Amino acid sequence: MSSLYDLMLLLDSDAPGERRQEILRDVESAIGSGGSLESKHDWGVRRLAYEIDHRSEAEYHLFQFRGSPELLDSLRRTLRLTDGIVRFRLIRVRPGTPPPPAARSEASGERAAEAAEAPAAR
Repeated sequence: MSSLYDLMLLLDSDAPGERRQEILRDVESAIGSGGSLESKHDWGVRRLAYEIDHRSEAEYHLFQFRGSPELLDSLRRTLRLTDGIVRFRLIRVRPGTPPPPAARSEASGERAAEAAEAPAAR
C-alpha cells in the first residue's frame, strides 16, 4: 500500500487563467497515471508571508494522493521546470493527521450562515 501525500502548489496569480488550468490538469494527469488522487482543494488567491520572486500573492491548491516514490520523483522534476509555479511542497501525511482546513471563503460563509441562524443574544 502506498503512502498518502500532500502536494501544496502555489501558482503565479498573474499568469493567464488558461495556463493555471493547464498546470492543474497536468498535475492531476500525472498523479492519475502513477497513483490515485484522494482529494483536491482550491484555496484561492492568498497573500504570501514573504515575497517570492517579487510576488506578494499566489493561488493555493492542495492535492492529496497516494503514489509510489517514482511518482514523487517525476512530480518534483516536472514541477521544478514548469513556468507558472511559484512554489510547491510534497509532504508525506502521517496516519492520524487531521483533514485539511476548508478554504477561507467556505469557512467564513459557513460561519455567517450559522450566525444568521443563531438567535440574537440580548
